[in-house]
Amino acid sequence: MEKRRICLLDLNYTLVRNQKETRMLRPFSKRMQFEEYRTDLIAAIKDDIVLIVTARPDYQMRETMENVYRKTGWKPDAVYFNDINAEPPVYKESALRRFIFDKYGTDASMYYAVESNPKTRAMYKKHGIEAMP
Repeated sequence: MEKRRICLLDLNYTLVRNQKETRMLRPFSKRMQFEEYRTDLIAAIKDDIVLIVTARPDYQMRETMENVYRKTGWKPDAVYFNDINAEPPVYKESALRRFIFDKYGTDASMYYAVESNPKTRAMYKKHGIEAMP
């Protein structure tokens, strides 16, 4: 099946099923041990181009994505972790402008976002991208 639309997928509180319980666990490797992912969500979006766009710091990218794959057997098409240490809507708008629009185009109808943060959903809406929790 050909991939259709582009899903901008939030990680924390969206793909991570138990974020509230695991977010304060230290060290990060302990957090990874207990973090669980929503396989129902993965199943719902698997036929689209899936881009994880997260405010999680970029230095946690490798360990996080290895953990997602180990626990779900799934890999997104691309990942964008916070390389500018900004608040979620600021980083995600930056990622849209610096990486995503250049690679995938600016046609907002090609995108949708699964996003937990209301401020980030408002930012996506400003760009014409439908976003839902």
